[in-house]
Amino acid sequence: MVRKAIFINEKKIYLMKRLIFLLLIVPVGLYAQNDSLSKRYDKINWYKYDLNSPKKKVWKSLIVPTVLIGTGLAINHYPTKLDLQNKIRKPFNGFTTKAEDYLQYAPLAILWSANLLKFKAEHSIFNQKKNLIISEVITGAIVFGLKYGTHIQRPDSSNFHSFPSGHTAHAFVGAQALYHEFKNSNPVIAYSGFAFAFATGGLRIVNNKHWLPDVLVGAGISLLVTNLVYHYEPLKNWHPLHKYKKNDNHTQLMNIDFHPTFSYNYVGANLKLSL
Repeated sequence: MVRKAIFINEKKIYLMKRLIFLLLIVPVGLYAQNDSLSKRYDKINWYKYDLNSPKKKVWKSLIVPTVLIGTGLAINHYPTKLDLQNKIRKPFNGFTTKAEDYLQYAPLAILWSANLLKFKAEHSIFNQKKNLIISEVITGAIVFGLKYGTHIQRPDSSNFHSFPSGHTAHAFVGAQALYHEFKNSNPVIAYSGFAFAFATGGLRIVNNKHWLPDVLVGAGISLLVTNLVYHYEPLKNWHPLHKYKKNDNHTQLMNIDFHPTFSYNYVGANLKLSL
């Protein structure tokens, strides 16, 4: 019994090491692409540039989320979802892992890595953060409102906060943001986040923490919210790091640049004021 537990722990440690290696190697592989595909900036784009590429009609971006939510709601009754749960989990023969606790952050890790490697994104890092924060807050409010409002039991009977999946929703917010930022400049980066998002949702079912409807609706909500945020871009013109000073003859732009810094043994920030 002890040997079996040690063996399982070694498998989990090995899986975590492989995951960390994958998250580190993906941005390096993307960086190694030729310049015709990567389209990189000369400097890290903290807040200065937005590409303002043409947007498709908003209703087109709502088709996939609507289908996911509709399908999830249609199969969200006990006999159907129990049958699907058993069929999905049967090939894994009781295998469990906590890899999805880390995988859900992979799309964001790729996004920040691509920014630091100076790949050309649709928005500056500051505006990316605004869109992400708005998407995360709205998605989180909807997801947790439904969790506590619907009171649906998890498949493993651990609690009654099953519907919808928060892990999946978080992963797909990051994946969809990554897609919007790089779909016109680097398709490889743009679509890479979805592999981790799908893996996150799948593992929530394999680990018996969520039903299939939980995962489908969680993904649909996050895609719907993120697409709407990126289409309408609330607070687009709000930028507290840009201020103006007046002198005797004219109004001059005063830039305040703030960004985090980190190394092996400390975390800090840089503040630069340009008059």
